[in-house]
Amino acid sequence: MSSEYDFDFIVVGGGASGCVVASRLAQSEQRPKVLLLEAGSKNDDVSYRFPADRFKTFQEPTMNWGYKTVPQTHLKGQQIDYSRGKGLGGSTAINFACWLIGADEDYNEWARKVGDDAWSWTNVKERLKKIENYHVDIPEEGKRYISPKEADHGTSGPLHLSYADPWEKGVTDVFKAAEELGLDVNPDVNSGNPLGMGMGATCMYQGSRTTASAYLENAPPNLTVKVNSPVARVLMSGSRATGVRTIEGSDFSAKYDVILSGGALNSPHLLMLSGIGPAEELKKHGISVVQDLPDVGKNLQDHYFSTAVLLQRPGTDDRSEFEGMSPEAMAATRAQHIKDKQGILSSLYCSVPMGWFKNDAVYMSEEYKALDKHTQEFLKKPHVPIYELATHAPPLFVGDYVLQPEDSYLTGLAFVMNPQSTGEVTLYSADPSDAPRFDPNLLSHPYDRRVMIEAMRKMLEYLEAPIFKQNTVKMIGCPASKSDDDIWSHCAGNIFSSWHMCSTVRMGKKDDKGACVNPDFRVRGVENLRVVDLSVIPLLPNNHTQSTAYLVGETAAEKLIAEYGLDQGQPPRV
Repeated sequence: MSSEYDFDFIVVGGGASGCVVASRLAQSEQRPKVLLLEAGSKNDDVSYRFPADRFKTFQEPTMNWGYKTVPQTHLKGQQIDYSRGKGLGGSTAINFACWLIGADEDYNEWARKVGDDAWSWTNVKERLKKIENYHVDIPEEGKRYISPKEADHGTSGPLHLSYADPWEKGVTDVFKAAEELGLDVNPDVNSGNPLGMGMGATCMYQGSRTTASAYLENAPPNLTVKVNSPVARVLMSGSRATGVRTIEGSDFSAKYDVILSGGALNSPHLLMLSGIGPAEELKKHGISVVQDLPDVGKNLQDHYFSTAVLLQRPGTDDRSEFEGMSPEAMAATRAQHIKDKQGILSSLYCSVPMGWFKNDAVYMSEEYKALDKHTQEFLKKPHVPIYELATHAPPLFVGDYVLQPEDSYLTGLAFVMNPQSTGEVTLYSADPSDAPRFDPNLLSHPYDRRVMIEAMRKMLEYLEAPIFKQNTVKMIGCPASKSDDDIWSHCAGNIFSSWHMCSTVRMGKKDDKGACVNPDFRVRGVENLRVVDLSVIPLLPNNHTQSTAYLVGETAAEKLIAEYGLDQGQPPRV
């Protein structure tokens, strides 16, 4: 299809959205020439795919940009870990591998905000099925609590999703505790109604972690993938994007579109380096202004959480024996897993119960009443939660206690949903090798602080359920009491990002002055340039957002294929 151009489409970034859109475009009937550029490596070492390593893979420095926020002065000066995946698969290769899609009303609200029914739940549900290869088998001990229906999920998509078998010791107690406290148990939190304690599938199958690179398997010859190719800027001819230049100086041209899929932190960074963003910010760093878009980098949103830990009697869980293995025994266990993909590395850390809940104390609070009417109404919709509670993560914060090799533990996480705080991505310099500056402003809004306090209070109550008490030694890394002041003091010094950053190049209707892209992902005021990743989403769904990143890629691919007629037996429309 290309002649004087190197490629028909160039996609920058090999994460969830980028792998999806590059693959789908290349597989369309017209077989356009597609280039996928990724700053990192292939990430194809089998040692990166052990399911039990889901909470530690991010520590591999070659796979992580290693970002940190600026100190959050209102949170005791914390610099929050802002990990982002580097290499094929992007953040799907280093995140905690949870598959959660959120509430049906999230997507209906998204459709309303951007004026495009493509984002309504009815349409999103079918598009999610194109992504999923959802294995609904549940081990016998869990069938009473978790029972997803195959008909509600995709079973032939590129991304394998499954549940651990067996569940590690103690997981079923989480659901028994919910019942003891009168909390609902949800057999399928991925049904469009996430309310209640449940468990989504994990991005793992047959003993191996699954990532967005699954979309690149058996890639057609018209898809070129170049790794270790960080991009310096988008090349422009007037107001038209014509290609990209890598940091090492290689130029690649695109006949049709340049598509940025670097994620909510790197895409606004690359736009600004290319002269597209807030004019004042660009001029401050000596960057010529191509298009003044004041909201590029603004409106940064994220989910965040705090923790409390139960110290339990030795033997309550299966983890202490594994965590206390000698280096030789661990190496042997890993070598055996590579051979047979079975055993403890497919069970431990592979079941993470999560539940979403409403909360009357929040609804009655002055902080809720101070929100605008539409936001209040959205938060009252039947399937929209106030917070999320989860268990079986590592012991992220244990206060002044030192865990001993024989200790068992249960970590509880309390998340703020529908956060009202927003932050920004700006520049430190015009050098593309310098990381951008991140100020998420976490928990700066009064409503978010109220939700954080009530979510942690509920988690503390939950950890006192009778099923847990029988094995509890004491609670560690927790607030001094359940008072507002003590909870806030604890949370303000013990906050973690969920790495669900989004909305920094926000999508919106034509009359939305804060929107940076239109519903077809086109950057305002710039021809042949699109952004396809979590930076464009107009709200933060009540989920774990890797599912949304895949969804964004699938939606963009559908729109591009239709717009250019790539599934028709004739040359593409321009």
